[in-house]
Amino acid sequence: MTGELIFYAARKTSLCERSLRRSFSELDLIADEAKFAANCKTLGELVVSSLKTNDIVFVTGGLDIGGESDSPSVFARAFADNPPLEMKRLKNSSGSDGYVFASDSQAIILLPDDPQQIENIMNGALRGFLKRYRENKLIA
Repeated sequence: MTGELIFYAARKTSLCERSLRRSFSELDLIADEAKFAANCKTLGELVVSSLKTNDIVFVTGGLDIGGESDSPSVFARAFADNPPLEMKRLKNSSGSDGYVFASDSQAIILLPDDPQQIENIMNGALRGFLKRYRENKLIA
């Protein structure tokens, strides 16, 4: 599967990217260079552009900034009129939960901006989700 990595209001980006790339290789994911969004508008533009050429978009950061700018709120508003087939919370016992918004052929995955929490989600809840998604042939 091909993916795109977007950092949104994220900290520790180089450490997070290292954790993500290690997890990608273990999960048979291929991702191009990372992109960065400093505001909601840029995040939306990057996600729309990324979905034109990728199966999965990983958005790292923005989970705990609060208000209408946090990433779960941004995507909840974006999908208000046309919700995806699946919306799932990725449980994380060590901090912020992640989220998945998925259609038949693509997914947007929101992750915290902490390397250890990323690894917990990637090796836990997300691993099971991706395995099930592949088995159902929703993503090639």
